Amino acid sequence: MNYSSLGKRFVATIIDGVAVNILSAFFMIAFGYFGILFSSIIYILYTVLMMGGSWHATLGQKLFDMSVVDASGMGISYSTALVRTLCSWLSSAILGIGYILALTSNEKQTLHDKIAGCYVVDNAPIPVVTPRPAPAPAPAPTPNRVVNASIIGVSGEKAGMRFPITGNGIMIGRDPAVCQIVMGNSSGVSRLHCLVSYNVDSGMFIVSDRNSTYGTFTESGVKISPTNSVALKRGERFYVGSKKNMFEVC
Repeated sequence: MNYSSLGKRFVATIIDGVAVNILSAFFMIAFGYFGILFSSIIYILYTVLMMGGSWHATLGQKLFDMSVVDASGMGISYSTALVRTLCSWLSSAILGIGYILALTSNEKQTLHDKIAGCYVVDNAPIPVVTPRPAPAPAPAPTPNRVVNASIIGVSGEKAGMRFPITGNGIMIGRDPAVCQIVMGNSSGVSRLHCLVSYNVDSGMFIVSDRNSTYGTFTESGVKISPTNSVALKRGERFYVGSKKNMFEVC
């Protein structure tokens, strides 16, 4: 994912502030000082409906071609947008430290981004597409079908352990909620580090980096780019973060 610059996000926030103030002013004109009570509600509705809607972005973010997505690159839901919005007040309440955290984050995440599991990225989120059923669909692997392929830990905390690859592939990282190989005690491993899948037709293992901080590499030291996956044959190896975390596909 291409994380949006903090400069663009700052300007987008100013634009959103102007939009919310205009809406608040309308309610103040219509209801007097009682309309002030609506200002917080207006802000919540504005951000939640915009970020959780089809744009997955506020007006200011849309003008700069930005969107708010989850870890998989999909647009966030209304409930996630609500959590992010409410937690943004927490980022402000602690003297703005929640916003300053974005300066130290490789993913440019503020405190409320981290709590909600969100990322602000350039370009539109990955669309959710519902495929049309084919007249005569070919047999396809079910998400949990074993495809006679595995990953074996060669070094590190998973050394000697075998992990079967299912139809959806297998995720390596620190997040136990998403990853099938959880590297909680290994340095240099990101929350979602890389995905390894198996192509039944070609008999090749596909290793895809997930914008990890310290990278994913083949055994020879070739870095696997987040935009270009690498195909490995059975018996070949790769490592995550450092050679201390080596794996072999088989």
